[in-house]
Amino acid sequence: MTDPGLVPPNWGFYMGDETKRRRYCKMCNVWKPDRTHHCSICNRCILNMDHHCPWINNCVGFYNRKFFIQLLSYVYLSLVVVVIFTVPELWNRVGLLTRDSGVTNPTLEWISTIFLTCAFCMSLLLLCTLTNFIKFHMKLVLENYTTIENLEREEGARSKFDIGRRRNWEQVFGSQAWLWWLPMHTQASRPIGDGVRWRVHYTRVIDEDEELPHE
Repeated sequence: MTDPGLVPPNWGFYMGDETKRRRYCKMCNVWKPDRTHHCSICNRCILNMDHHCPWINNCVGFYNRKFFIQLLSYVYLSLVVVVIFTVPELWNRVGLLTRDSGVTNPTLEWISTIFLTCAFCMSLLLLCTLTNFIKFHMKLVLENYTTIENLEREEGARSKFDIGRRRNWEQVFGSQAWLWWLPMHTQASRPIGDGVRWRVHYTRVIDEDEELPHE
């Protein structure tokens, strides 16, 4: 499994910037960059930690978030194929069995049809479940939020790391669109950035008595 990302050795906040809040992990004895969190299960700090996933037995972070989204997408597409191609097969089987048109072993056909129906129903159920799950994680990527940050966000608030949907996406999937499907890191398909320093957008705060300039 791909490592989600560790804090670089001897890394610390730029000491000349007194406006930045410095966070220190007493468990790992390292300074924590923005968006870095300590995972109690992995027992280490993870760059851009999204969550700890029990299904892959690993944290989802800066360097493997792309693969987590790909896993969801490929499983979803596989389920779509299973559902689409199972419908006509079930239709034909049920038609043959109900018409009793020379089936050599009807008991075996009924049993296999029942198993096929169960597989279809389970695939359909998983497909419905994954639909909202994928939509949720895609939305987080496009808005440049992690699952942890999403839990702490105020309603309707924009992430300070949101630099546009395209650039947000490229921070996870890389800049080459034709390599977004590739389940491995190359120089052209790796996430943009280092997981330590993050571009932010700045919102100007307007005083109540200050008038906005007329366009």
